[in-house]
Parts: sequence; C-alpha cells; structure tokens
Amino acid sequence: MTALCPPWPALLLENGEKTLVVADLHLGFEFELSEKGISLPSQTGRLKERLLKILDETEASSLIILGDFKHTIPKVSLQEWRDIPLFLEEVGRKASKIRLVLGNHDGGIEVFAGEKLEVHPSRGILLEAGNVKVGLFHGHAWPSPKLFEASYWIIGHNHPAVQFRGYFGFRMFRQAWIKAPINRRRLIEDFLKSRGVKMEGKPEKVLEEKYNVKPAVKHLVIMPAFNDLLGGLAFNAVEQEELLGPVTRSRGVLMEKAEVYLTDGSFLGSLKSLRKYG
Repeated sequence: MTALCPPWPALLLENGEKTLVVADLHLGFEFELSEKGISLPSQTGRLKERLLKILDETEASSLIILGDFKHTIPKVSLQEWRDIPLFLEEVGRKASKIRLVLGNHDGGIEVFAGEKLEVHPSRGILLEAGNVKVGLFHGHAWPSPKLFEASYWIIGHNHPAVQFRGYFGFRMFRQAWIKAPINRRRLIEDFLKSRGVKMEGKPEKVLEEKYNVKPAVKHLVIMPAFNDLLGGLAFNAVEQEELLGPVTRSRGVLMEKAEVYLTDGSFLGSLKSLRKYG
C-alpha cells in the first residue's frame, strides 16, 4: 500500500511495517545563503520537528530520504558537520532505520553513515508495498536496471510546483505532486541509449536479455521538496525539456498527461490543462 500524507510532502509505504518517504531536505542550505550575504537562521531544527511530527502521526517505524539530505556541493560545510549528527540522533530515536538514497547534493555524506544512517547508491532501491513493487531514487541520474521491475518509480530532485498568474500579473506558487504515466518502450529506449546499448529488436526484450530484468514500470511519481523554503520548478510553466534529470526529460514519461495534486491532497487536473494558468 502506498499513500500520500496530506498536508505533508511525504509518502507512506506499508508492507508489514510502515516506511515514511521524504525527499530534498537540503540541510545546511543557509550556509550557502550566508556566503552570498543573506542571513537566515538554521532551519534544521524546524525541519526535524516537522519530520518527527509526521513520524508520530503516521506511526512509521522507518524513514527513507530520497536524496539531497544535505545541501553543500561537493563538500560538507561547517553547519552540516554541526547539524546533521544531531538531526540523525533525534530522528533516530523515533525511526528505527534511516535510509538515504544518494542525491546530487550528497557528496561526502558517507562520513555520517553508521548505526543511525544507511546510505544507498544513487541507482536506487526496490521495495514492495503490498503487492506492488516500488522503485525509489533521487532522479538526477538513471536508476539501476533492476528498478524497471517496479510498477511505480518515485523520485525527488525537481522540487515540483504549480504556478498561477493573476489578472494583474501576480504569480502564486504551490508545491505539488506529479504523477505521470509511462510509455515503457520509449523509456527503455532512452535508458538503453544512455548506456550505449545497441538495440536489435524490441527494447523490452533487449533489457530483459542484457540485464535479466522483466520491465513492469507504469507510473512516475515526483515528490515535492520536504524543505519548503527552497522554492520549486513550476511544471505548468516550463517545457518538459527544461525539467531536471534524464528520467523526467525522457520521451517515455508522458508529462502532458500527468496528474497534479497539491500537498493537501487536492487534485488540480492534468498538467496540460494547467498550462493556461501558468
């Protein structure tokens, strides 16, 4: 079973135990702002309390962070050295297991791996939620071929939002969930091309023969950023080629047919229909 957790930008997976999934915390992003002359108090404590509250409400026993746990690239900033161990210590009292799937901002994060944090490569992890296989990865790179066995791919990275423009030119942004159907053949074609695999015959057959994988992926779900101060990419105001990461830009993701939901669970309609408001 997979379910949203309104009004939070979080997802709950259930298969015997409850696992909470969040993405894009970007702890320590205030350090980059300070280097640009912008003073903002550390938000780590606020994000930690928010996460603890959701763990309480959902009764989740484990946590998965889908990349960009930290912010600074490629180093670990002084603020991250200070904030991350305390964050892991306190959240680790509530969640018996914390897993991080590496994102593009997580360089050097392995120094914090240990009893409180289990680090997985950016190629992602495959889980079962009920009778449904779910592939989880950050989204800045293609996942492992094994994840093509999942029915759903869940990613972060893009910080999805929708934009509305008023009569007087004012713009309003809201964080959003994006759920897009997948054309499996085209998706596999783009994946194999990225790996330099020569295609002779049907892409699905090539994938199965080369990687011993029977593809089943049907939907892509893009999570809003857990850190709500980061802004977002307005999906209804940009072309698909401008989205971040090879998966969202793939011809195999039918973005115009994507469904858009706000974090409170409100269904806004298809992305195509929302473009006129962007």
